[in-house]
Amino acid sequence: MQPPNLLRAAGAGAVGSLSVRTNSARTTYASGFATIGAGSRIDVPAGAPQPYGHQLRGLHPLTITGIERIDDLAAQQGYSLATPGSLGAAVAEAGITEAGGVAAIGNQDAGLTPPVPVGLARYPTLAAMDAAGRVAVAATGADLLERAPDAPFGVRTDETSIRAAVADVLSDPCAVAVIDHGDLVRADDASRLAADPAELSSARDQALVAADALLEEVMATLDADRDLLLITTPSSPSWDPDIHFGVAVALGPGFGAGQTLSSPSTRRSGMVTLPDVAPTVLRHVRVERPGDMLGRSWFSAPAGDAGARIEQAIDLDREAVFIDSIRTPVSTAFVGFQLLVYAAAVSVLVRGSKDRSTSAGPARILQSAALLLAAFPLATYAAGVVQGHRLGAALYWVVLLAITGVVVAVVNTALSDPLDRLLAVVGLTFSVLVIDLVAGAPLQLNTVFSYSPLVAGRFAGIGNIGFAILAATSVLTGALLIHRFGSSFGWLAAVAGLFVVTVVIDGAPQFGSDVGGAIALVPGLAVTWLLIAGKRPSLVAVAAAVVGGAVVLGVFLALDLARPEDSQTHLARLYQDVRSEGGQVFADAITRKVRTNLRVLGSTIWTFLVPPALGLLAWLLLRPRWQWLSQTHPKVRAGLLGGLIMAVLGYAVNDSGIVIPAMMFSYLVPAAVAPLAREKTSAADRGA
Repeated sequence: MQPPNLLRAAGAGAVGSLSVRTNSARTTYASGFATIGAGSRIDVPAGAPQPYGHQLRGLHPLTITGIERIDDLAAQQGYSLATPGSLGAAVAEAGITEAGGVAAIGNQDAGLTPPVPVGLARYPTLAAMDAAGRVAVAATGADLLERAPDAPFGVRTDETSIRAAVADVLSDPCAVAVIDHGDLVRADDASRLAADPAELSSARDQALVAADALLEEVMATLDADRDLLLITTPSSPSWDPDIHFGVAVALGPGFGAGQTLSSPSTRRSGMVTLPDVAPTVLRHVRVERPGDMLGRSWFSAPAGDAGARIEQAIDLDREAVFIDSIRTPVSTAFVGFQLLVYAAAVSVLVRGSKDRSTSAGPARILQSAALLLAAFPLATYAAGVVQGHRLGAALYWVVLLAITGVVVAVVNTALSDPLDRLLAVVGLTFSVLVIDLVAGAPLQLNTVFSYSPLVAGRFAGIGNIGFAILAATSVLTGALLIHRFGSSFGWLAAVAGLFVVTVVIDGAPQFGSDVGGAIALVPGLAVTWLLIAGKRPSLVAVAAAVVGGAVVLGVFLALDLARPEDSQTHLARLYQDVRSEGGQVFADAITRKVRTNLRVLGSTIWTFLVPPALGLLAWLLLRPRWQWLSQTHPKVRAGLLGGLIMAVLGYAVNDSGIVIPAMMFSYLVPAAVAPLAREKTSAADRGA
């Protein structure tokens, strides 16, 4: 189904994919509209606030009751300063409309007499209200509906009534209006409740045609040289179990034909977020964005013809849905394989210690298995150059395993020493991540161990798992280089430079823009370098490293603030919001991180990996193995200690929590196994 007027608007304006995520995993219509009005992520609790005076016909003011319930929920979710109705309040305070605020048009009720307990569904009022729940002008009454036995819930929008309401509201040349046709919401709700959503596909098509016809009316009324039209999707289709991007189209001043949308919230071409809608409206009407709005204005840049931009948006959505569907199975299999390697390590090393005549075969297999663990994350990023949704799950698995196998086979063929092989794998992984981040982080989006734009925790820079991989490979690359080439001044300086590159690539706003990562990396890598250099870190050195982390973070903040607003990262935005609204903004950010950390701890498969990994490392590194490792491989021992320190620091400062050490153990365990397994192999060969 191709709605002609929507496509015409897309061709004449800027288009993008809209992340509709609020605070819950799935955004409801009420939460989506409330987020539009707040300019921040807002969830509306069950039994949404209801409009008082809903029985009125035509255009009239309206008051929403129960707004405090939305405020309470926002505070519980760590958004205590987010204000429902911030858009309406800013417009009313500026006095730019004769009516004194934002207009709401549309009725999404499930029938002329809405059923209990669902109640009224006048969602545009949640976007148009001010902070006290007042809607300046509303056309949301039952007079917008007509009986239609063949339509979902037996009603449809009366075209004559809604067009008259739109014409009346838009006759004010300074009007700001939130318009929803209504039939699309009812068709979506009916499809969600149906046993087979496909049965109502024709109803959804009819609703889309009706909404598209109303869009034509709106476009004909507006002055393209003066007025701004934003077309947005408040939620992912509720009948589809998969979460999708929404539609974002901007037509008017500042948004020309052949352009694609972006915003400082995403810093990704072609992607914007729902909280950005209100700031975009306010910028157009020349009203300053309130400090309680966490969203930022959309902007656009040339990108090509509408067909290509729409096709790119479709591919982005399909790829995001596909990667989200395969991420958990792949992570589960990866964790399961690690547990098998752990068990094999115990078996091989215990048997080798009891029977010196044991063949070298099991130890060599263990070395290769551990190397497969270290190579697999690299394969997931390399697979980002193909579109997984076009391959399908089966072929995507084949690609992941084939890349992993080829990397290990080449390394095993080219190098004989297990630690040299591990150095090659971790060094290559580190290099790929650095190159990717310098190039704009294309592999950090929609790959298995990347962030998800649908989950919308991060859109640009390096993700938490990416940080864990970068930190682990940096530490081990440095340690293994010194193990391989010695502790000369030149090599120690080279490793120090490598660690500096790690900090810059991870934390600098133009690269990784990872605030938590920078806080952890500076002291962690400083202590690791001292260990690798054979020095015992003193309390003074550790304190200096911590202070150094704060200084580096300050430098990154200064660099970020010096950049154009459209390019600034969440670090600069957090600083500006704290200056504007006070310390509660920072407290809310910390609260959200802690809650996310605790939620992840109880919901991710990675949690099950940490205790066995810690147990195996403790067993591997106990005396006499630890004493032997200290004497024969002191730099490897230093790298393991540095990696454990980084795992603890990463866990403490990142909201993915337990995932950080779990992923780092995927490298630390192979680093501990390699020298021990090599010793067993050598002993077996000598015995033979």
